Amino acid sequence: MTTAPARSRHDEGGAAVEPGGAARPWLVLSAVLAGSFLHTFDMMVISVAVPSIQEGLGAGTAATQWMLAGYTLPFALLLITFGRLGDAVGRRRMILLGSLSFSAASALCAVAADPAVLIAGRVWQGASAAALTPQVLPVIVLLFGGKRRGAALGAQAGVIALATVSGPLLGGLLLAADLGGLGWRTIFLLNLPVGLFTIVAVLRWYPRADTVTPGRPRLDMGSVVMASLGLLLLIFPLVQGPELGWSAGVFALMALAVPVLLATVRRQLRRSRGGRYPLIAMSLFRRRSFVAGGMANFLLIGGVSSFFLVFVVYLQSGLDYAPERIGIVSAAWAIAAAVASGATVPLARRVGRPMLVAGAALMAVAMAALGLTLGLRGEETSTWIISGLLALGGLGQGMLSPPLYNLTVTDVPKADVGSASGVFGMLTQVGAALGVAIVGAVFYGLLGGADSAAHYTRAMALTLVCHVACFLAVAVILQRFLPRPARRST
Repeated sequence: MTTAPARSRHDEGGAAVEPGGAARPWLVLSAVLAGSFLHTFDMMVISVAVPSIQEGLGAGTAATQWMLAGYTLPFALLLITFGRLGDAVGRRRMILLGSLSFSAASALCAVAADPAVLIAGRVWQGASAAALTPQVLPVIVLLFGGKRRGAALGAQAGVIALATVSGPLLGGLLLAADLGGLGWRTIFLLNLPVGLFTIVAVLRWYPRADTVTPGRPRLDMGSVVMASLGLLLLIFPLVQGPELGWSAGVFALMALAVPVLLATVRRQLRRSRGGRYPLIAMSLFRRRSFVAGGMANFLLIGGVSSFFLVFVVYLQSGLDYAPERIGIVSAAWAIAAAVASGATVPLARRVGRPMLVAGAALMAVAMAALGLTLGLRGEETSTWIISGLLALGGLGQGMLSPPLYNLTVTDVPKADVGSASGVFGMLTQVGAALGVAIVGAVFYGLLGGADSAAHYTRAMALTLVCHVACFLAVAVILQRFLPRPARRST
C-alpha cells in the first residue's frame, strides 16, 4: 500500500517549509538550541574566569577589557547583517557556518599563549555567534505553529536559562577542579563537543531544501557598511567609555553615530520604496507590538546585564566570594527564570499582557527588597537571603521574557523574520552596553575608590535604585504601549 507524499506548508512569502513528520522539527530545534547554548554560556562563563586568565597570561586591565569587548562588539555589529543573510541564503547554511566558526574560535582561545591571541579568538567567537543566534527564532517560526510554537519558545527560554546558570556555576567548578592542569582553558574546550553535536545534527536532520525568501535576493553591501559603521560609532564608546574616562572624544563618536544611522535608515526606505531588498525591513517599525516590545526588551536586558555586572564585582571584590560561590548564588536567578519560563507557555495564553506587566513589577520588587536588605543588614546579609531575592527577580524575568519575545517578533511576515530577529538582538546588545555603561558609572562613582566591604555594600544598595526604576519603566511601557493580544498560544 502506498501513501501520499506529505504536503509542504508555505509561509506568507510562498517559500516551502519542510514537513518532515512529527519528530523532525524537534530534532532540528535541538541542534539549533545546542548552538545557541554556546553563545550564552560563553557570555556568562568569562566573568568568573577573568582573574585566572589575568594570572595565567599576565594580562593587564586593557587586555582584560578587550577579552570582554572583543566578543560583544562584533556580535552586536553583525546581528542585523547575519539575520538578514539568513533570510536570503537560508538558515541551514548560516547555522553550519556559525557553529563551525565558533568551534574553531573556541579552539584558538583554548590554546592561546598570550593575551593578543585570546582577544583575537574572542573577536572570532563574537562574529561566529552573530551568524548563529539570529537564526534560532526563524527556525521556530517556520517549523512550529500554535501550541507547539509556545512549547518551542519555552524550550529556547529553558536552554538560555540553563546556559546562564551553567556559565558561572560550571565555570567556577571547572576552575576549582583544574582538570589536567588546564585551568581556564577548559571553559573553551567545553565548547567543542557541543559545537560538534550542532554540526552533525544539522547535517543529519536539517532539511537541505531550506526556507528562504523567494528569489534569493542579494544583500545590499552599502547598507551593511553603513549600518556596521553607525553601530560601531555607538557601541564602541559605550563599551570602552569607562576605560577611556568618558572623554570628549567618546561622546563625539556617539554623536557621529547619529547621522550615519539616520543615513542608513533613509537608504532602507529608498530601497523599500523602489522594490529592492533592504538590509532592515522598515515595515517592522510600523508594527506597534515590535516597537513596544523592542523598547521593553532594550530596558529589560540593560537592567539585567548591568545588575549582574555590579553584583559580581560586589560579591568578588567587596565580599571576597570565590568564583564557585558566586556561581552558586547567581544560579538562583537563572533557575527561577527557567522554571517560570516553562510555566508561561500555558499561562500566557490565558492571562496575556498582565502577566508580562506583573513579571516586570516583580523584578522591580526584588531589586527594591535586595537594596533595602543590604541597606539594613549590610555585609552581614546571609547568602540564603540574597539567593532568595535573586530567585524572586528570576521568577519575574521568566514570566516576562518568553512571551514578550513571542508577541514582539513572531507575528512579522515570515520573509522578514530574520531581519526582525537581527534588529531585536541588536537592540538587546545596545541596551546591555548602555545599561552596563550607565550603571557601572553610578556604582563606581558611589564607591569612590573605597575598598571596604561596608563601602561596597552601600554602593550596591544605592545602585539598585537604578534597577528598580528600569524595571518599573518596562512595566509602564508594556501596560501603555504593547497591544493586548487576542487569546492564542505563545
